[in-house]
Amino acid sequence: MPNALAAKAPITCENCNLGKLCIPKGLNRSEVGDLKLLVNRNNIRKKGEVIYHAGSPFRGIVALRSGSAKLLSFDSNGNEAIVDFVLPGELLGFDGFSSDIHNCTAIALETVNFCHLPSQRINAFAANSPNFYQILLQRSCNQFDRQVRKIMLNRRPAEERVASFLVHVSERLKIRGYSESEFRLSMSREEIGSHLGIAHETVSRIINNFQALEIIEIKAKQLKILDKKKLFGFYEE
Repeated sequence: MPNALAAKAPITCENCNLGKLCIPKGLNRSEVGDLKLLVNRNNIRKKGEVIYHAGSPFRGIVALRSGSAKLLSFDSNGNEAIVDFVLPGELLGFDGFSSDIHNCTAIALETVNFCHLPSQRINAFAANSPNFYQILLQRSCNQFDRQVRKIMLNRRPAEERVASFLVHVSERLKIRGYSESEFRLSMSREEIGSHLGIAHETVSRIINNFQALEIIEIKAKQLKILDKKKLFGFYEE
């Protein structure tokens, strides 16, 4: 009789529930098997800890398995702006891929567990996987598309920016198999404001208004979308 307390099989690239979103998407079974031998798994960072620093050497591609992170950029005066928020199944590290130096700093918004494909192993894997660089290009283009959307969004009124932000977080989580209507909003009002280019007081006012209109409900950091249709109504794609 099997031992009911027997340890579960370790999570690898072959059985990860995020495999259809992460690097393995687009690889054949043999390539995924090779990839799992190269990836360092179960790297943990707690809230506020750095995954990598701007100006540090490119160390490879990071794939979030759980938790979320923020990607910061700095101007010549040291002022920071949040370039993006990264969710489970999404990749970090492309800001250092071309120059071998990271242009951004990645910080955990909560405890994160991530996989790491070291830079020195990327070329070795690509030599036996012709599609690999195409896959990385696709993932980097997805991030580029989000940045284009953000630039266009930041031309709109603040209320539209906040509504659009909440909807897009909801949709990204839905793709990853999480609830689209109830989720933890791990970023602060200040961080949302930095990302959207508006004051955190404005973010708070808009979110409070959405709650008064019974469009959303927030308790602590747990957000529940009560009426997604109304939330959609605040902006147009």
